[in-house]
Amino acid sequence: MEVILTNKTKYILPNAKLLKKIAKRVLKHEGQPTKHIAVGVFYVDAEEIQKINKEYRKKDKPTDVITFRLVNNPEKKEITKKNFELDYDANIGGIYIGEIFICVEVAENQAHEWGHTLCREVAELFVHGMLHVLGHDHEEESERQIMRECELDIIKYLDKVIKN
Repeated sequence: MEVILTNKTKYILPNAKLLKKIAKRVLKHEGQPTKHIAVGVFYVDAEEIQKINKEYRKKDKPTDVITFRLVNNPEKKEITKKNFELDYDANIGGIYIGEIFICVEVAENQAHEWGHTLCREVAELFVHGMLHVLGHDHEEESERQIMRECELDIIKYLDKVIKN
């Protein structure tokens, strides 16, 4: 598992090593391998995420996280070179499954609202994004409940890996 992290903000946030631990937990939870998979993570400001939100979701406002799933896997097959040969990228030695954009300013506001640290909020948003990358959605109430249960199972792990 590789996390390719780009921090476009002034904030000190969870690093790629921590996100990698969390990503592995999400992959295991979802029955996916933890090797030969990569995801891009971008920490951005409100202005940038608002542009992305407007362009791709037709919503002209900042949001906390936007995810782009790059591997179509409705059958939830194991993400391996054998199953996704055309998605395999020899340059990264794996399959680039998606990109997660996290708005730090919105995350900071939510952290205050929920009474936890910015680091914890960003980690939770990363879990949410990873679940989207792996095919979860919350358009329908039944999907929302399933995704939320997955998030809660994985979020329990955050207390073990996040010290602040």
